[in-house]
Amino acid sequence: MAATQSHKKSALVLEVKSKSKDGFETEVEWVPVFQSAAKKKDRAGDSEKKSAKAVENPKGPYQALIGKLADSGAFTGGYKSSQFIRFAGHEGAEHIYLGGCGAASDLTEERARVLGGLAYLKLATEKVRALSIAVDALPGSGKKARLAAAFAEGLVLRAYEFRKYKTKGESESKLEKITFVTADAKAKKELQSTATYLEALLECVQITRDWSNEPSNEGTPEYFAEQCKKIAQANGIKCKILDEKACADEKMRLFLSVGQGSDRESRVVILEYTPKQASKKVKTVALVGKGVTFDTGGISIKPSLKMEDMKHDMTGAATLFGATVLAAKLKANVKIVTVLAFTENMPSGHAIKPGDIVTSRNGKTVEINNTDAEGRLVLADALDLAQDYQPDFMIDAATLTGAVQVALGKYCCGVLGNDDRFIRQLQAIGEETGERMWQLPLFDEYFDDMKSEYADMRNVANDPNGGTIRGAIFLKQFVKKEVKWAHLDIAATAWDMGQFAYYPRRGASGAYVRTVAEFLRSF
Repeated sequence: MAATQSHKKSALVLEVKSKSKDGFETEVEWVPVFQSAAKKKDRAGDSEKKSAKAVENPKGPYQALIGKLADSGAFTGGYKSSQFIRFAGHEGAEHIYLGGCGAASDLTEERARVLGGLAYLKLATEKVRALSIAVDALPGSGKKARLAAAFAEGLVLRAYEFRKYKTKGESESKLEKITFVTADAKAKKELQSTATYLEALLECVQITRDWSNEPSNEGTPEYFAEQCKKIAQANGIKCKILDEKACADEKMRLFLSVGQGSDRESRVVILEYTPKQASKKVKTVALVGKGVTFDTGGISIKPSLKMEDMKHDMTGAATLFGATVLAAKLKANVKIVTVLAFTENMPSGHAIKPGDIVTSRNGKTVEINNTDAEGRLVLADALDLAQDYQPDFMIDAATLTGAVQVALGKYCCGVLGNDDRFIRQLQAIGEETGERMWQLPLFDEYFDDMKSEYADMRNVANDPNGGTIRGAIFLKQFVKKEVKWAHLDIAATAWDMGQFAYYPRRGASGAYVRTVAEFLRSF
């Protein structure tokens, strides 16, 4: 499946059919196969091994074939194992893809998501255009629809390529259609909603990935602001763009100081989504995204090695834009105000310098000791602006610190904030989506080392220890106590997350679009 660029919709079709009633044709049928709890002696009688069989539908059309494979030891249904068998399909399918799921009791939605990502790799190799999913072969009458949905989610999340600037070659995958096949009326109804959700999810995650992958010579603050406007209008979301003059009128001096070394103008985008028939009791959630379209570090310039990855430094803004649009498509019953701050951090004769003192929008003064700690300057003014809308909850997302990868690696993001219950809610949703978070402390003592002799605070501490916490404690100075606030440091998880089967091997991951959108939908 070719990636859709910027705001184009995906061509992938998802549908639900019943074998008994609906005629359909597909190239490949995915059949889940489970390891049996029963053990049998091998031919020599020296050892035991697990046999495999399809659960829930043991008398299905592939029973004999799976039994032969299991008896021969060629395929036992172990987790992540697979067999692609040509011209063995039944009831409209030409080929079959046997997916090893391990023990039925061990199959979770996350494990199904992983299997979907792995299936994509084989389907792409085979240039498969249409896939059906044998839903009724999954275990549990109450959860088979959710497992099928998770498998499809992993598949569509992996089915992404950024080919906008490719002049030769063709797309990795040809996948055009996924069909859920079930005779269960309840599962069918549930999967019809799933199909609608996955189409919206695919579009919004692709927007986030496309934006993050966009090279910075094209992906400028002006470009992203205009893209925001086009996509927002198409989805019934109000959009207001602040140019540098308007930002100056708003006294966003910290934000403007970051971009003053660049020839490109900075932009702030304000999005407003209001549900239809919103009552006075409807909550308001503010989302604030860091959108540094390229980060050289400024005068405190970064090492040249891997600096090209700094085009991804706007992924916080891209993530929260994707989440906003997804929540709007899903008709979330919550008011959303999204503030995206786009700028470019460059060294020049106009750039801010270490030792400069700048006054923030809320009136606090900041001594800038390191111009590469620019994300917190961008967010400080953006957080203050977002609070003009009196949100009940506020989430910011940013590729803020390299220290978060040192602390947590690339398997989760760091989350910090001022309300533990709110953070636990986000973590719980993250566990369900597979987008995990780990809470770090935010004790007031961490701020002691950031007090300045010449201003209210400095933007960095005296030493590099606790770097992720120092960045968050700086942001806390710009958050009102009555607002429940959570900060997501996604610097380690924004790109190159290929260790997860359902993310692209390289480039933007699109992680946390689903989690934030699910939080917004939870209202």
